[in-house]
Amino acid sequence: LSEATGEKVSVIQNPTNTGFARAANQGICAALDRGAEFVILINNDTLIPSGFLTRFLARRDALEADVIAPRIMRLDRPEEAWYAGGHLEYGWIFRNIHEPYDPKDTRSGWIVDFASGCCLGLSRHVLKTVGLFDESFFVYWEDTDFCVRLKEACLPLHYAHDIFILHEGGHASGGERSIKFNALYWKSYMQFVRKHLGGTVAIRTMIRVSLKELGRPHKRWRRLSAISAAMAKGLIAPLVPLSSIPCSGSDEVTCNEHPLRSSRSRTKNRPADRKQF
Repeated sequence: LSEATGEKVSVIQNPTNTGFARAANQGICAALDRGAEFVILINNDTLIPSGFLTRFLARRDALEADVIAPRIMRLDRPEEAWYAGGHLEYGWIFRNIHEPYDPKDTRSGWIVDFASGCCLGLSRHVLKTVGLFDESFFVYWEDTDFCVRLKEACLPLHYAHDIFILHEGGHASGGERSIKFNALYWKSYMQFVRKHLGGTVAIRTMIRVSLKELGRPHKRWRRLSAISAAMAKGLIAPLVPLSSIPCSGSDEVTCNEHPLRSSRSRTKNRPADRKQF
């Protein structure tokens, strides 16, 4: 890549796979060190339509958005959304919901609770306010953790419904149905639940997920074994204190409620009820 692009692209080569959060932080810090006021994260298993960056940055400027995400369609099924807005749901288990695409919805976008790190625009201000990605997470759920911290700081997350990219999904871990994907995904999920909802909820969630898998009519025992082992690892995996993450600690914005614990008593905020822009 360096040879093909020359000075147009700076490539940071790590000797080992450091995971999404740490590698993303490296790139973000390199951009900020060079004076960038806005950075865009884009996965390597994506296809970017012509004119995307121009439209995406124009929308960001028009909204003066500190955080913005586009619609993400599936690469193998372009008519189906991988992400078309998202919200956080505390039900039988905690979930981050990727909402489906409705082609009849003509709104240009709205405010959401959750966006994927697959493609995410971030300002210098928001990174100084809430910090970088939590490197406790090797891959998966670091974006949800970031979105929760945005809610804690009362910072809006903009979703651009009419601007999109295409995404393969789970490419780096063998696809979304692979054993490797499940092992990585559920370990990080359990770390997230521990961090934001506590150890008791994490243990209860582990039991509930296992019961759900056991209740499937066509059980895949290798999948169940991988998920159970991953959740067990997530229960004991170390968590990085937020104070040790670079760029955090700003007192510019405060919010009194914890966005997850306080949401248990609220009615779920459905997509149609959200603020339009």
